[in-house]
Amino acid sequence: MFEKIRKLFRKQKAFPCIIWDGKVIKYLDLTQKQIDKMQEKNKNLMITKKEDC
Repeated sequence: MFEKIRKLFRKQKAFPCIIWDGKVIKYLDLTQKQIDKMQEKNKNLMITKKEDC
């Protein structure tokens, strides 16, 4: 039980990203979970982490 509560307050690492949908470029700080969710939702998005550039 304590571990479940602890997971709620654990800070996730955010990565600076470039998101390209073919028309617009956005610069955001996203967690890996958010990146995965966006890629599942829209297959046309190209998401590049800053450290991969």
